Order: sequence, then structure tokens, then C-alpha cells
Amino acid sequence: MTAIIGISAAQLTEQVPNTISRNGTYVGGDYVSVVAKSGAAPFVIPVTETRLVTTFVDQIDGLILSGGQDVSPALYGADSQAKLGAICPTRDLFELALLKEALLQKKPILAICRGAQLLNVALGGTLHQDTSYIENANLAHMQQDGATRATHDIQVAKASRLHSILGNTARVNSFHHQAVDKLGTGLKITATAPDGVVEAIEKEGAPFVVGVQWHPELIAERDASMQHLFRDFVKNAELGALKQFYNAPANFKKRATLR
Repeated sequence: MTAIIGISAAQLTEQVPNTISRNGTYVGGDYVSVVAKSGAAPFVIPVTETRLVTTFVDQIDGLILSGGQDVSPALYGADSQAKLGAICPTRDLFELALLKEALLQKKPILAICRGAQLLNVALGGTLHQDTSYIENANLAHMQQDGATRATHDIQVAKASRLHSILGNTARVNSFHHQAVDKLGTGLKITATAPDGVVEAIEKEGAPFVVGVQWHPELIAERDASMQHLFRDFVKNAELGALKQFYNAPANFKKRATLR
């Protein structure tokens, strides 16, 4: 059974150049291609009404929360600070509902950059609104190099899913200025940068709920370890889909074989 991987999309609020579209749904092509190359079917989930999240999550076998705008500090009860970037409250609320439904249904989740921050907030955590507010943070977390170039190392915690995939260390790219502050309930830190900034989190007791602060989809083509990250995620989605199939009523199995 081919796993279906939902990829959360960004919402464009301005006119799309050279088109008549007033707005649009957008997801980076690298998310789509890396999912397909990992043996799964990518399924882009637009920002829309929250009442539809159950329908979306019912149809997918795993969820990727993609990168994008800053997460609004209003979600964790904080005031905006001077270095807060652009936010999209509509996307925040939709993705929070999408994420919580995926957690409820125990679907594998890979949360990337903004997605990792949203995962932390969804479970009661908070964020640094800019890495300059973090004592001793001295790396260029918003790198100026090309997107496909890894620019700093991370240290991966033992006894973590990431450690089984990446080993003790990995080299990653970096395009964020927000970062995990107070950790959400049930989460553990599983990777850090040399300056102490949190680079990865995982939900304890979950088959696969992983948040990474870098963009593995942009470096997977050259980095075998990042390919392994997506393949492990997809493998968990496939296993979950098979379990659901064998435990489901006959009418569900008939529909599943048609897909």
C-alpha cells in the first residue's frame, strides 16, 4: 500500500504575479519531490476551514508540517517583540487544528522548521521570537548561503529516533530566527546546535512525532542521512496504514484497495 503523506501549505494573500488569482496555496516543490522519491504519494493540504481537518487527516497516513511564517506569540500568551516576523493567524489556527487531529489519530508527523515550532506550541510550549534574544546564541541560524548547503553541525541525543537515523551528529542548513524556548508537555529535546539552540524535538511514547528546525527536504538530494529521515517517516506511515487496513471494517478495506 502506497502511503499518502499530507503536506501543509502556506497561504499567499497577495496577487499571484502574471495571473488573475487574488491569492493561492503554496508549498515548496522539494517537499513534494522528496515524499515521492521516498515511495509515498504527496497530498497538499490547503489552509481552509478548520471543520475539514478530520476529513483531511482521515485520508492521509502521515503529516508533514511545512515551514513558513513566524508562529504568532498570541498562541502561547506572549506579546509581540520587535524582531517578530510576518505572521499568518489563519494558517496558525488551521494548522493547530490539523496537528491536533493528526496527534489524536496517532498519525506519524514530521514537523519542519515553523512546523517544529508549532508542534511545541500546540503542546503548551513557548518560543523565542528571535535567536538574538537567546543568551549565548551566536550561530547564523538564518544562513546567507544557498538553501541546499548545510552550514552548521548539530548534536543528536542518544536514545532518540533521530539518533537511530542520523547518528551522533549531522550537518544541517538553517533558515529560522524563532526557536523553542519552554518545552511543550510530553516533548523531549533530541538535537541542539553548538550554541545551545534547540534543533529537534520528539514526542515521547509516539511511534513517529519528530520536529526538526532545519529543512531536510532541501538537502536530502545530496545527504543520505536526510533521505533516511524521510524514508523512516514514510515507513512508519506505511505501517500505520497497514494496521488501519487490517483492523478496519470490510467496507473501508474495499475503498482502500481502490485508492
